[in-house]
Amino acid sequence: MKGLKGLSAGKRFLMSLLATTVSIVLTFGTTAIVDRKKQRAEKREMVLMVMYDMRESLRECEQCQENMDAFCDLQVDLLAHPEKFYASVTNLLVNVPVLHYTTTTENIFKSNIETLRTIGNILFVESVSTFYEYRDKYKNDVVDQYLLEGDRSIQNYGGLSEFDAPYYAYMGGMYYNILKQHFEECMALMKVSEEDLDVFSKERKRVEESILGESLSEKTGKLIEERHQRDAALQKAREEGRKALGQD
Repeated sequence: MKGLKGLSAGKRFLMSLLATTVSIVLTFGTTAIVDRKKQRAEKREMVLMVMYDMRESLRECEQCQENMDAFCDLQVDLLAHPEKFYASVTNLLVNVPVLHYTTTTENIFKSNIETLRTIGNILFVESVSTFYEYRDKYKNDVVDQYLLEGDRSIQNYGGLSEFDAPYYAYMGGMYYNILKQHFEECMALMKVSEEDLDVFSKERKRVEESILGESLSEKTGKLIEERHQRDAALQKAREEGRKALGQD
């Protein structure tokens, strides 16, 4: 009897120990699973945020390229037909490239010391960093300089003749190709599709509209359009004034 009682107590102890062990394993195992899911979700969210910013910047640069190409074509036509210059100044203005983007995502990406740990892909981090480097180059070396020189070039026929618009279109194209290459590399590295970015974009826009009403990009777009209209109106007024003063 004593042996049986001792065996029953031993079984009870082993069962209690097993239950405790299983409970600990389940607790820590569940916590680990939850943490891993959270980390994967954070990683995915950060990757999509960065990739969305890259895609929108690439689209802005693409529009700038189209504008510069159109400017070059018009420049050639006007230099060959000087009599058309003043009547076509508005078209020149419309095709001056304007690049607008925020650096919020870039700053978050660069200043967050947990970025590499969270994303866990050094090639992706390096490619994104290079993308942002060339985005700055595109803005500073191409668009800003184009605006500076292009503004003077449309004042008169001589200025337009001296302006080397094809150079900026060429440099912009070089930078654009580099930007596109790094964007596509990042897409492949992180297995992100255009559809993934479209879903992220729609959700982002929905949140923005629920908070702000009209999105910031739409407001900025309207301001740019208003600027073009005012520039065109001002140039037209200058032309009419010169005619009235007999200076044309």
